[in-house]
Amino acid sequence: MKLWCCLLFVVSVIPPVSHGQEKSETTIPFTLNWTKGECVGCETADELGRIQFVSRSEAWAVGYTYGPPGSQGSGDFIVVHTSDAGHTWRELRQTRQHAGDVDGPPAFSFVDASRGWIAWWNPADEPKMIRTRDGGQHWQDVSGEFVQKLVFFDDSHGYGAEVTKFLHTDNGGRHWTETQIPDLRFIDRMFFLTPEIGWLAGTDGKDFFVFRTTNGGRDWDESRTAPPKELGELRDLFFLNQNRGWLITWQINDGGTYLYSTEDGGKTWVPERDLSFQGKGKWMGVVRFSSERNGFIFERDGANSLLYTTDGGAHWSKQAVPHAILDCQVFEGDLLCGGGNARKDFWFLTVQLK
Repeated sequence: MKLWCCLLFVVSVIPPVSHGQEKSETTIPFTLNWTKGECVGCETADELGRIQFVSRSEAWAVGYTYGPPGSQGSGDFIVVHTSDAGHTWRELRQTRQHAGDVDGPPAFSFVDASRGWIAWWNPADEPKMIRTRDGGQHWQDVSGEFVQKLVFFDDSHGYGAEVTKFLHTDNGGRHWTETQIPDLRFIDRMFFLTPEIGWLAGTDGKDFFVFRTTNGGRDWDESRTAPPKELGELRDLFFLNQNRGWLITWQINDGGTYLYSTEDGGKTWVPERDLSFQGKGKWMGVVRFSSERNGFIFERDGANSLLYTTDGGAHWSKQAVPHAILDCQVFEGDLLCGGGNARKDFWFLTVQLK
């Protein structure tokens, strides 16, 4: 069927626990540089979620807070911004969204430091999309379209996803057109490498699906994979190039997480054989590869850990890290990440390849 504050801490690398092969400390291919930040004057943001870097010092992210026990909904989201490498963050007040109103946080996409879009469901109970051409100093209303995932490649062309819908725009977000994709279920992840090549992924509770396009969403190829246990969601999706990709599944009933990889663009997915960091009680959140050989996974399983590979995933090593990481981006060959362990805990991490 034809169907994307202010202290700098450099954490010394401790000897890793190796799975499958022995590594010495001298072979560790990276350094970890942590920056502790503060959200200045923030009323909503307590922690960082999804993040996008437009330079090594400037990033946009989802800030969120959970409501008190027994409260309606699950808290609030808001978009936050840093221009000093994570030392200080500030809220974009008009993007506040109550998490109980809709499924998921605000969506945003920047093509460079000046031009970006944000979509959210505002407190007036209506969807809204705005754009900036000057790095967030001024914003314009562009649409009332509701999207949960969003990516732009230039001033005109962008893609969006909403529940089971794939949308595209050719006029900067003013108008959106839906592409019908048969058998598409709830979309957990959207990832585009280029304006032409991208993937949609999610689960129907039994299988996980990955749809791939090579012509900008006009046609899609579908693959489905049945994991060993019932799925809750597809937690993360990342492609290094048009062939090599990885995804993380989260199982229901505290079943933990599993890692899959593909070498044919998502047509077939192979489960990771090393079960030492998978399964019940193991909670991977982020998988990123900076090259064919160097890959990283952040997990939270009672302690925060970093798994890494230097041979393309044939073997993985593990070391403890002091803070939880919730999202990362490959930027100029390094890994730039955001996260934190608790409320008012804003951490900016650079994983720098040696």
